[in-house]
Amino acid sequence: MRDVADPAPLDATVLRDLVEPRVSYVIARLERAVRQGINERVRPYGLTTLQYTTLSVLGRGLGRDGLSNAQLARRSFMTPQAMGEVIEALETAGFVKRNRHPNHRRVFPATMTAKGRRVLSACDDAVCEMEEEMMRDLNPSERAALLESLKSCVRSLQGGLPQR
Repeated sequence: MRDVADPAPLDATVLRDLVEPRVSYVIARLERAVRQGINERVRPYGLTTLQYTTLSVLGRGLGRDGLSNAQLARRSFMTPQAMGEVIEALETAGFVKRNRHPNHRRVFPATMTAKGRRVLSACDDAVCEMEEEMMRDLNPSERAALLESLKSCVRSLQGGLPQR
């Protein structure tokens, strides 16, 4: 740590770090702001960000016969224990239902109900508005470049996005 009373001039690297935050810091701040924005927009529908994420995963239609807790947990970036609580809350609210898997007696894949699809649609609209607000100063080509750059960063760190 630099002594504030030290009259020595700052070198270019230290000065840059004081003026420009690290990329990882900016991404972390953005992630917090996005989570807060999503929470604010889905709360009126009785959802948390984690519950909205789970409905979004179910709504993508990747598991037409439903998805198990383990599958949902992996795709929603949660632990299986946390997913169990999320699914229970979504089922209690009538947004999802679970049925016994025909070949596995302890697996109960979750599927979205009509009520869940309606709530997801409304929440998606609200989250789209937030994304529009977030990117309002970017033109279409800048938006596309941002998305591609972010996906490339996630892939470089093996963050869970499939390769092209």
